[in-house]
Parts: sequence; structure tokens; C-alpha cells
Amino acid sequence: MPDNRPVGPLVDKSIVLGGCTTLMLVVGVPGVVRVVWVLVAVVLSSLCVLVEGRRGAVVAPAAYLVAGCLSPESVLGAPLAAYDLARSTTLRAGGTWLLLLCGGPVLAAATGARLPPTAVVLAAVLCAVAVLLGVRTAQGDLTRGHLYRLRDDLQVKVVALERTNARLLEAQDHEVRAAALSERTRIARDIHDTVGHLLTRLTLRVRALQVLHRDHPTLPSQLEEVGATLEEALGSVRRSVHALSEEGEDLPTALNLLGLRCGIKDVAVSCLLDQAPPTDVSHCLLAVTREALTNAVRHGAADSARVALAEYPAFWQVTISNDGAVPGRSARPDPVGMGLRSMRERVEMLGGVLRVTPSPRFTVFATIPKGDA
Repeated sequence: MPDNRPVGPLVDKSIVLGGCTTLMLVVGVPGVVRVVWVLVAVVLSSLCVLVEGRRGAVVAPAAYLVAGCLSPESVLGAPLAAYDLARSTTLRAGGTWLLLLCGGPVLAAATGARLPPTAVVLAAVLCAVAVLLGVRTAQGDLTRGHLYRLRDDLQVKVVALERTNARLLEAQDHEVRAAALSERTRIARDIHDTVGHLLTRLTLRVRALQVLHRDHPTLPSQLEEVGATLEEALGSVRRSVHALSEEGEDLPTALNLLGLRCGIKDVAVSCLLDQAPPTDVSHCLLAVTREALTNAVRHGAADSARVALAEYPAFWQVTISNDGAVPGRSARPDPVGMGLRSMRERVEMLGGVLRVTPSPRFTVFATIPKGDA
């Protein structure tokens, strides 16, 4: 939206100044005093442009009109002063009364002086026109400023909505991914509980039949072939179940879901992994993150948290920080200590190290070496 605010006052003042020039011609031959009053009005009007929005924008034209009571010739520049005063006092408490209080004496002095009646009437008309122009321009400035504020507020809200929409889309993606992984885990469990058990039972029955018919000339060898086939099928099922179980545990997705569901308003999750860690390492890192975020909610009342998982050549490291209160400073026993001990035990079982720093943000570092993982 282009800002045309300087154009309106410039055009208005040009019109008012033209009216002042016409008024000077109507009065008669310009004298030095009349020219000086007009020049003073022009200078003060220019000063009002420089101090627009400040107290000087009201004081300068008001001072001109008050001082003009001493000389009837000041009526020649009064329209300019009336314009600036009207524009500065529009929609302000007492603005109208200030305009009448300052402009009335000038017109009264001009009426009582030896000026042509036509000049006095023209001066009054010019002052009225100047006041209307000033009020119109001021109201336009106020409306324009209101529209600018509305535009800025809308832009802020649009940016906030875009960020919220991005977070919702990200959360939706993680939810869909988690649902797919959960379905894989369920399928693996069903295969293990049904097909795996049936194959195991068949294998046992074949072995039992081999024992019962061990004296038969051909049946034991045939049952041996059947048993070998069942063992192979059972091994294939187990490998498939393990593969599905491992695919059903995606560490970045699980960490993002923890961040979305932990109860902290702002949780940023960063995962820099070249490949997925082993299952036991993933379980440990996930458990440490869950415990750290839970403590941040229950005992730290955190508003924001950061989770950063990174893979280095020799180790994996997860860092969980939050802006909540530092635990352990209350008079009663601190339940967070049990959570920290549990996290430390999990990490140390894999040969890793757990470190906690209370400031500037309460941060938990869990490092697990690759060689011992």
C-alpha cells in the first residue's frame, strides 16, 4: 500500500496559500507588515511539517493566531495557521475549542480594523475552508494509519498461521509414519504368535513321529525331510518377524512424537543420523529422552525444550535441554533424582556416559560409544 501522506498536506497548503495571496490582493497594495505576517505563517507552516506529531505542531499555529490579535494584518496568513492547527488537533480532546479560541480573536480584530468588509468575509471563508481541509487530511491520516496497523497485524497472523500449519503438517507426517510403523509391529507380533507357534508345533509333532516310527524302513527319512523344511520355514518366519520389528522402530519419528506429546509448548527436535543405531541403543536413547522431557514437564514447568540427536564416528549422543526450573532445590526430597539415576543406569549398561548441567538451561547429555553398543 503506497504512502501518499505528504502529497495531501502539500496540495492543501498550496490551495490555502493561493487563497491567502488572493486575500492579499483583495485587501489592497501589500505593505511590509502584511507581507511579513504572510511569510511568518508560511515559515510556521513549514515548521509544522518538520515537527508533525509533536507538540510543536500545535504550539506554532496557535502562537501565530494568538499573536495575530495584536495586528489585523495577521488575518492574511491566518488560513495557513488555521489549517495546521485543525490538522494537529483533529480528534483530540478540546481540539475544536482550541481552534475557536485562537482563531476567533484574529477575525474579531480584523472586523474591528479598517479592512474592507469583503476581505474580512473572504478571510473567514478561507479559514473555514482551511479548517475543513485540515480535518479531512487528518482523518485520512488516521484512517491510513489504522489500515497500516491492520495490515501489519494480518501479516503477523499470517506468519503465525503458516508456522502453525507447518507444525501441524509435520506432526501429521510423524503420526502417519508412527501409525505405519505400529502396524508393522502388530503384524510381526501376529506372525510370531500364530504362524510361528503353528510351525513350532508341527516341528515337534514331526520329531515325535520320527521317534514313534523309527523302525519303519522309509518313513523316518521322509519325516526328516519334512522336519528340515519346517525348520527352514520357521527360521524364515523368525527372520521376517525380526525385520518387521526393527522397521517398526524409527528413532527420529519416535523422538518427534515424544516432542509433540510431552506437554511442552515448544519442542524442537533435530536428528542427524547416517544410519539407524542398533535396537538396544535406540531404546536407550528414546528412554533417556522420554524421562528428560517428563521431568521437564513435571518438575521444571518448562515452556520450551530442545532435543538433538547426532551420530559421530565413535559414538551417538542425544542432548535434551529445557528452560524450566532446576530440579533439586526444594525442601522436600526430589523425585527427579530417581529419574536421573534410571537414565544413568541405562546409558552405563551400554558403556556410555550421562552428564547433567543445570545452567544456563537444564541439559541432559547421553553419549553411547559405537564399539560397546
